[in-house]
Amino acid sequence: MLTAEVLIFAPIDCSFTYAISDALRGTVQVGSLVNIIVGKSKKMGLVVALNEKNPAALSYTLKPILSTVYDIPITDATLIKLYFWIAKYYLCDLFSVIDAAIPSVIRKNIPFKLVSYLQLTPDSGIVIDEKKLPKQYKAWQFLQQNPFIAKSKFLEKFSRNILEALSRKNVIYETFQRLERIVYGASNLLKKHNENVILTLEQAQIVASIRQSLQGKTFQVYLLHGVTGSGKTEVYIDLICHVLKEGGSVLYLLPELALTAQVVEKLRSRFDGLSVLVWHSGLSDGERRDTWQGALNETSTVIVGARSAIFLPINNLQLIIVDEEHESAYKQSEHPRYHGRDVAIYRAKLQNAVCLLGSATPSIESYFNTKFKNYKLEILSKRIDSHQLPLVHVVDMRYEKNSNIFSRLLIKKMEERLEKKEQIILFLNRRGYATTVLCRCCDFIAICPHCSIPLTYHRTKNLLICHFCAHQEASHFKCPKCGAQEILYNGVGTQRVEQVVGELFPQAHAARIDSDIMGKKYEFIHILSDFRKGKTDILLGTQMIAKGLDFPNVTLVGLLNANGSLNQQDFRANERTFQLLVQVAGRSGRGEIPGEVIIQTHIPGNEIIFLSKSADYVEFFTGELKMRKMFHYPPYRHIINVNLSGENLELVKLFSKDFAQHLVKLFVDEPAEIRGPMVSPLEKLQNRYRYTILIFVQSVGKISEKLQSFRNRLTIPSGIYLSFDVDALDFL
Repeated sequence: MLTAEVLIFAPIDCSFTYAISDALRGTVQVGSLVNIIVGKSKKMGLVVALNEKNPAALSYTLKPILSTVYDIPITDATLIKLYFWIAKYYLCDLFSVIDAAIPSVIRKNIPFKLVSYLQLTPDSGIVIDEKKLPKQYKAWQFLQQNPFIAKSKFLEKFSRNILEALSRKNVIYETFQRLERIVYGASNLLKKHNENVILTLEQAQIVASIRQSLQGKTFQVYLLHGVTGSGKTEVYIDLICHVLKEGGSVLYLLPELALTAQVVEKLRSRFDGLSVLVWHSGLSDGERRDTWQGALNETSTVIVGARSAIFLPINNLQLIIVDEEHESAYKQSEHPRYHGRDVAIYRAKLQNAVCLLGSATPSIESYFNTKFKNYKLEILSKRIDSHQLPLVHVVDMRYEKNSNIFSRLLIKKMEERLEKKEQIILFLNRRGYATTVLCRCCDFIAICPHCSIPLTYHRTKNLLICHFCAHQEASHFKCPKCGAQEILYNGVGTQRVEQVVGELFPQAHAARIDSDIMGKKYEFIHILSDFRKGKTDILLGTQMIAKGLDFPNVTLVGLLNANGSLNQQDFRANERTFQLLVQVAGRSGRGEIPGEVIIQTHIPGNEIIFLSKSADYVEFFTGELKMRKMFHYPPYRHIINVNLSGENLELVKLFSKDFAQHLVKLFVDEPAEIRGPMVSPLEKLQNRYRYTILIFVQSVGKISEKLQSFRNRLTIPSGIYLSFDVDALDFL
């Protein structure tokens, strides 16, 4: 008897065995979505293995699989191995992994979008009398001139009654075709070009090196470290061309949705006729379904997407590109907390593919692996066409008494660039209008009632909003505590910058990009398209504009609060600040005109500010690695962040202490260090009090089974939520 091991789409962390009937033999395969009965309920599951079993050896009767959801498997054995590895390494349950890997839109099996077309019935012999039926005759003539036309187009000219009359007479018949949705089909972010690009000597040498691994079909991780504007994308494109010629497929991962359209257009313009597939959360259900189906059907393709694209079922995958590999956006913040870059590396290993990591400011871990592990380092040391890196000015804002937003130097430089019809990018990593709302007369600060953080004032909505739980409330005209009308809107966000830019430069056209804008589908594409065409003079925004964007007419970049990220209580604060400053500065001077960068800070003597000015990554890495080694931080050890939360503060506190004591006993014979419990930096989130325990280990793989087994045996009090974040990037 043929049986199937099925993972159920329900919070159950094991597979169940089901019988496969003769009618479904050959249809049910590894990777098939199936309908099954669990208890008395109908559920959906994923087949992860097939086995032959002797019915006589079973002490019970197996339930049968009812049916398959699709005619073909929607994933494959390699990806199923990946699911199990993620569950083991990231200390999460299998259900959460398959729930993230196979989105609900695929499980819904929504139908493809069909378009109705009208055609004349061939050889019908029917002739419409022009005098008796003039309207039908006119429609009949129109169809003779347009023998295959969309039904919607026909109904723009003629009534539905005429359509029905012609159908009854068998003059026309209706057919349906699947609508091919082309994501970013008309975004026009780039000037179209199909010419062959001649690689620089550095680029050509790197391509030749990576091609050797591609041709040998051997797993290898490369780190492409290239200064901003050095042409990393051209290296990607040349390698993509090679893979496509060999009949293989490429997965191109990006950290920000805002970068996707630009990359897709560049690939389409260089590979005429290539159907580049797109995958990210901003697509409609239908678009996501089309991409998944396209990945299943295409034998050789290119897919561009966000971190979750790593789960797409791609045929003959030979190359995975992880662009801007240092970005924290690759780390999933919700369960399962996987890192898209590291999962990409493991998938490449499973498929004997090449994984190419690219960045101007690599993560400490990746660069470390090129020195002490088996990653191969490739370097692009110069900008293409001998373009110079921008001239960087550091402004001490402690002496800018008239403004806490724009320095005198930045205003002067903006005036000069605008007069020359050149473009400007302004960066501030805080959205909203004011970051805190407080009373001048008492100690009142507007705090989120559900989280232990101040509310941010959003001027466009005239609301106070929590950026963690999305709580909203009306803005205050007087203090709710003392009644004084002395409310102060303190701190600066992107909305405030937008207002001040309008006041200082009324003749200039400015546009803003932040997560408030990104909520409007494709609005950011229109903004970037206008900026590319020169309709917009000043682009301001948060980290969404800090990397990857390429606008040749941008000659000035202003970083309005360069030391903001240095104030974080996190050992990665230096690394994040250096990466952010270098990446933002790299948007300037990418064309023929030399660029400038203004870094505004209250701590101009800070070493990280100094190193970012010269973009000296090697010196930064050397100094940072010494600090990491001294304190045994990553990359010398892994950190597992254990978060415990609940609505009862005392219960959370007591359980955290008890849990930490158990961990010390559990790892008494292991090279592990337990720190905590301690109150989380963000003490309260969505009405839940939070404590943190940090586990420092040399190898996650060696302790993951022991930790997972301990967790499964543990009795967790009602109302307490426990989660693990392996290789944590965020300790809030």
